Amino acid sequence: MPTDPTPETTDYDWQPYQVLVPRVGLVLDRHGLRTQIIWPGEYLVRKSRSLRKWMYRHR
Repeated sequence: MPTDPTPETTDYDWQPYQVLVPRVGLVLDRHGLRTQIIWPGEYLVRKSRSLRKWMYRHR
């Protein structure tokens, strides 16, 4: 996922991420967390503490 994290950021902090290839993943929006297709574009990404999976949200 995100490459080369800085020392003050961790996988559990929101980080900018560029998606180039569509994929299925967890998307966080105002209605909650759901599994859906993540289309190419700019997202913020972080690792879920409870699910241990990557979560995406639109920038």
